[in-house]
Amino acid sequence: MQLGPPRACRRGGNAMARIFAVDDVPKLLKDSVAKALRPEDEAVMLPSADLDPTSGKYENIVFRFDSSERDVPHTVFSPAWGAGVSAIKVHGAWVDRILADPQHRQACLKKLRTLIDSQTADPDLNVGPHLDGDDNDRDLSEWKAGFDGPACFVGLYSAEHSCAPAQTLRGRDRCHSTSFLVVKAGAGQAADQFHARFMTALKTGGSLAELLADTGPGCLAAGLRRVTRAGSRNRSRILMLASDALGAPMIDSVPDQSSCGRYRAAVTAVDVGVNVLRKVDERKESKQYQYSTGVDATVSQGLLAMSNLADGVVLFLSENGDVRQSLRNEAYSSLPFSSPRLVSDRDLAASVVKEYKAATKRSEAANLDHAFIHDRFTWKNRQFSPTDADIEPLALWGSHDREGFFAKFARELGVAKCQVVRLRPMCVCVAGMEGGKLRAALRSMKV
Repeated sequence: MQLGPPRACRRGGNAMARIFAVDDVPKLLKDSVAKALRPEDEAVMLPSADLDPTSGKYENIVFRFDSSERDVPHTVFSPAWGAGVSAIKVHGAWVDRILADPQHRQACLKKLRTLIDSQTADPDLNVGPHLDGDDNDRDLSEWKAGFDGPACFVGLYSAEHSCAPAQTLRGRDRCHSTSFLVVKAGAGQAADQFHARFMTALKTGGSLAELLADTGPGCLAAGLRRVTRAGSRNRSRILMLASDALGAPMIDSVPDQSSCGRYRAAVTAVDVGVNVLRKVDERKESKQYQYSTGVDATVSQGLLAMSNLADGVVLFLSENGDVRQSLRNEAYSSLPFSSPRLVSDRDLAASVVKEYKAATKRSEAANLDHAFIHDRFTWKNRQFSPTDADIEPLALWGSHDREGFFAKFARELGVAKCQVVRLRPMCVCVAGMEGGKLRAALRSMKV
């Protein structure tokens, strides 16, 4: 659907670079973006736009860079290339059993924890494909699938939403139960390698057109192609592992052609990518590259946004209930991905330590939502000592707010007619706390 100019969009304070905002933006954030951009660049700040205090990177902002201009602003690029969420729709007796039987659900959580590798639990582990490939962008070596950061998760999500038994039966909408296997993860070592090479290349002062010129399998253009696909490939393989852990008899899968068929990958119904850099090709005369820290709907399959971890995931279906749909809006056809951050990891970790100390004196669980969390979630923390507390991931302590942009900006973002399905976590494995933060928290608890 085509929208007119969003009524909430307005010009930023920079007299040179073009900066627009769909929602009210803190002056500090607007000034930071204006300082980072060149006069020829543009940016749209989506709802929940932010500068993450933990990583120092922008979220829910879409940038457009003039590809012919030199000295590309390097501070806007996140090392989390290829990050995103993939999902497949599932059903059957195995799903019903997980939802209805708490003991079986706990057994499935244990299997998920065992089968899914995580870099947060093993500092020597590298997940995801290597950045380098052959002339056909195929892998040169084997690789492991798994979590590449503390924000990753995989598991069964369920929802009840209103729809007709068939798309052609209008006026017969009723409540249906729907379940999805959902995974959030990135490209792993491919992202780390590409970011290092890209940052080094940007320091030469060259333009994006020069740096991303396709001149061979080892060039940045080939690396960008591989890292963009690497996240989806890693997530597809994690879904295969999760289906085994949860007892799914069979899910649709295909050979991973980029690995010469060495692995099988799940056929995903939804695959959204963030931190995506691509050449703008809406117009033949275009000389721009677009970098999205929100959901780039042009290269994504389906539309999805995150709420806080305990609340779940927001899936947008078309007016007819289809997962696949096209999105057109004046925000460069993008949607917010992450929900607003409420507190930095450092401050939250200090608060968690206080809660654990107080709970020890009372002989109670530290987290107020302990029963719900341990019924639906498991996680993989690095174990420094057998007696250490198994601290819940910070996302389960309230690091992020729930999703709130849809009710206010659905029309401006082009999703007003979409069916909104809020997927709730039922049996989910989460990557644990980063090793350094976990070690510091455990030490503070012993003081």
